[in-house]
Amino acid sequence: MSVAVSRGGLVPALDRFFSELVPPGSDAKLLVAFSGGPDSSALLWGLERLRQTRPLRVEAAHVDHALDPDSPRRAQRAREICLRLEVPLTVVERRVDPELIRTWGLEAAARVVRYEALEEARGRREATHLVTAHHRDDQIETVLLRLLHGSGWQGLAGIQVRNRAVVRPLLDWTRDQLRQELSSSGLEAARDPANQDLAAERNRLRYELLPYLEGLEPGVGDVCLGVAEAAARARLQVDERLECELAPSRSGDGASLPLEALARLPAPLLPAAAGLLHRIAGASYPPSSAAITELTRQLRLGHRIGSDCGHGWRWQQERGRLQLYRPQASVGQFTYTLRVPGQVDLAEIGLRLRIDRSSVADWMFQGSPTRAGLGAALRDGQTVEVRNRRPGDRLQPLGCSYSRRLKDVLIDRRIPRAERDRIPLLCVDDRIAWVPGVTIDESFRIGNEDRAWVAELAPV
Repeated sequence: MSVAVSRGGLVPALDRFFSELVPPGSDAKLLVAFSGGPDSSALLWGLERLRQTRPLRVEAAHVDHALDPDSPRRAQRAREICLRLEVPLTVVERRVDPELIRTWGLEAAARVVRYEALEEARGRREATHLVTAHHRDDQIETVLLRLLHGSGWQGLAGIQVRNRAVVRPLLDWTRDQLRQELSSSGLEAARDPANQDLAAERNRLRYELLPYLEGLEPGVGDVCLGVAEAAARARLQVDERLECELAPSRSGDGASLPLEALARLPAPLLPAAAGLLHRIAGASYPPSSAAITELTRQLRLGHRIGSDCGHGWRWQQERGRLQLYRPQASVGQFTYTLRVPGQVDLAEIGLRLRIDRSSVADWMFQGSPTRAGLGAALRDGQTVEVRNRRPGDRLQPLGCSYSRRLKDVLIDRRIPRAERDRIPLLCVDDRIAWVPGVTIDESFRIGNEDRAWVAELAPV
């Protein structure tokens, strides 16, 4: 699925794209990754015009990494554009850890942090899709960069039109075509001086290598796109076969598959299987070649699997499955109290818990990783406790007729061991009421009441 550049311009093309993506009658809410630059401004302008004729809800999110003195001005420009278009905007300030920059490089580290922040914003805003403004020139640059880095055929598939909740409707449009569309809008986009810095590898490729290659071989961009399309077709076919063979699944904030099935695969398919697992988990990058070599060695020797696999992700053997997850920094025991209604910041895990009264709504019966509706076992002014797990913790999971050890519940839900101490448990009268992303206790089930207590987590 991609946007055809011809046939009436950007807005009709976006209409065709989202007609295919969003089934008729469904409630779609789009969150646009909005830098305030020309490409994302053209996208936001097109979607704002499209929502006048289609039942789409459109919001924007801007991530400020504060990497240069100009970043506040770009954030302010993003606010001004959204105000003019009457599009709600969320601005997220998210620094990039210097250690990540030293490990991955500035561009890759900022990209990972940015997507984490955008995905968090998408969850908070309850958007069905995160929409980015990647275009044809971005795709050409990505394929060339991966060729230069010795990427395998999976990496050569380049930027995908859709990856889980992320959609990219502009991959058929060039940078110049988007700027022509933007000029008709009357909007003045922000300019990022980092895009001109030749110290960045992508900028050197954009302004020096690509023009040189076009001079030697006109149409080299089309060749790169052809490579990406062929690799994407091959990857799709291989993925379909591997999904049947391996039955991978999402688990917590990662993914997993049975080790026995993985060990049966021919060795040449192991990188493809690992890459599939990373995409299912939502990893921004495939595993490194060094990680594949180590995984192959551990499988061959029959050792217990456990190794880093690049960009902050790790493979770990858990109950006969290969678990892919992102280790979090270890935390010690923490305990907080708050009086309801109210809120408290959980410094150890960077989250804020808010508890308030609300009318009973449909979402309370569908489950959510960041919020829960609780029955009337609470009263105004009551003090509740928020803490991480302790030995001997038990609860009666929703729908279960008996009490269970919390440890067993977390294992059954395939929550990676490294993440279990980071889960903030809401406790009422010494009873665990809510395990975020897992379950609530049966005694806090919403009954016939019209109002419920809402507990909600959000990044500080």
